[in-house]
Amino acid sequence: MTIVFVVVGIAVVAAAAWFVVGKFDASLPDAGSDLRPDERAGDPAFDVVLRGYRMDEVDATIAELQSQIETLKGGKGGR
Repeated sequence: MTIVFVVVGIAVVAAAAWFVVGKFDASLPDAGSDLRPDERAGDPAFDVVLRGYRMDEVDATIAELQSQIETLKGGKGGR
């Protein structure tokens, strides 16, 4: 029984330390916010969420880049 209390205590201390250091952010960005990533030095900077980057921002950026590529190719399907 003492081992269980020690393990739970270590887990609580580790979670508190993780939260204090800033690795755990309980507040996730609003799902209805704009899909455009922030710009830092001309490069997109995506919002970081619990499981990585916001996929809707990444998908919107990829779709925009694919559109720009097609425009530069002149709308042709191949070479």
